[in-house]
Amino acid sequence: MKIAQINPGCGIPIPPPSWGAIEKIVWEFICNLKELGHEVDLKWSKEVQPGDYDIVMVHVANLALELADRGVPYVFQHHDHHAYHYGKDSAVYKQNLEAMERSVISLVPARYLVDYFETDKVMYFSHGVNTNDFYPNNNPITLNPINHKLLMLANNGLGGYGAHDRKGFTLGIQTAMSRNLPITIAGPKNNENWFNDNPWAYGYDKLNVVWEPSNKELRDLYTSHTIFLHPSDLEAGHPNLTLVEAAACGLPILGWIEMETDFHGLWRTPRNLGEMLRGLDTIINEYPDYSLRSLNTANELSWLNRSEKLVELFKEII
Repeated sequence: MKIAQINPGCGIPIPPPSWGAIEKIVWEFICNLKELGHEVDLKWSKEVQPGDYDIVMVHVANLALELADRGVPYVFQHHDHHAYHYGKDSAVYKQNLEAMERSVISLVPARYLVDYFETDKVMYFSHGVNTNDFYPNNNPITLNPINHKLLMLANNGLGGYGAHDRKGFTLGIQTAMSRNLPITIAGPKNNENWFNDNPWAYGYDKLNVVWEPSNKELRDLYTSHTIFLHPSDLEAGHPNLTLVEAAACGLPILGWIEMETDFHGLWRTPRNLGEMLRGLDTIINEYPDYSLRSLNTANELSWLNRSEKLVELFKEII
């Protein structure tokens, strides 16, 4: 097939040097679809005309609507969590819904979004992971609870949310403090917004903050920690990229998540400290089993696997 991936135009290069989830998804599909023998081009929306490609895949609603206005059929992969956060009366919801209704089919990376968007043009399609870039160290991990290290990797500094701690930094730090465990929080520089509003966090002497980790540094972060915390209440996808990357490095996941496959390395918990601690204690006590389950789940969700599923869908469309 001849396939066009539309550049999302968010100001981040493809492939992204560090942060940039949509750009990473676009790049992984380009590479893996090519590996499967298809011709794939990265294009700006204005460069694509009707009939140029068998499949056009677009990732941003306003660019999808540009294609629709020119009569270009497209597959829309939705990533915008704002459409959920701001509600169905918001302009961003209405724009994404229109992009879905005018698509051939639209893909959403979380089950709850299938019901949320009121259209029959939507289906669930989970994210993947590059298991060549993210894999565990061969070093055995001690089972001594005092040697565990917690990791959070998230962007909690986006504008428009007020004081809402959407990624659960407060809960993550409280969980670490309650068990006297070290915790690293890594992410883009705008996480400073949250830390500036919450200076108490720096009072925990086992907190480490990392800004703007590169892709190589990401793997080093995962493999130098033992448990990944994800007490987030707002995601564009479940699993999001950080979850499957952590799982591919052998880290059990503690937090809330919805999965297409059975994420065996996960302890689901509501966003409260008591349940987080109960889950943490369970994972620590059964660590080898949870770690192996995470690895198995990540292998099921490799980008090559996801791309093969995407090709099956494309063939049905054609």
